[in-house]
Amino acid sequence: MDTRAEHDVPTEADPLTRQMLRQMTARAMQLEPSELPDDEEDLINYGLDSINTLQLIAAWHQRGIEVGFPELMAKPTLNHWWELVSHPADNAPAA
Repeated sequence: MDTRAEHDVPTEADPLTRQMLRQMTARAMQLEPSELPDDEEDLINYGLDSINTLQLIAAWHQRGIEVGFPELMAKPTLNHWWELVSHPADNAPAA
């Protein structure tokens, strides 16, 4: 069963929560949420790849969360990603 489209969220969806971040990440990586590593562990060591990451970026963009590939891959941990998506203004580049 192809689960790629399941993480797509309509624009009018509820705000992203930490639990939802974990669920979306697990789904993109084709894991159960319980199979994800601790929040500080490198997701690449658990099978994260560029395709998974791009799928998550697209889903988050649908929610109005603008985060890019370089920012996510600079530190591919759930804690870092939560900081990026939950405080987008804090992580925006200076104009």
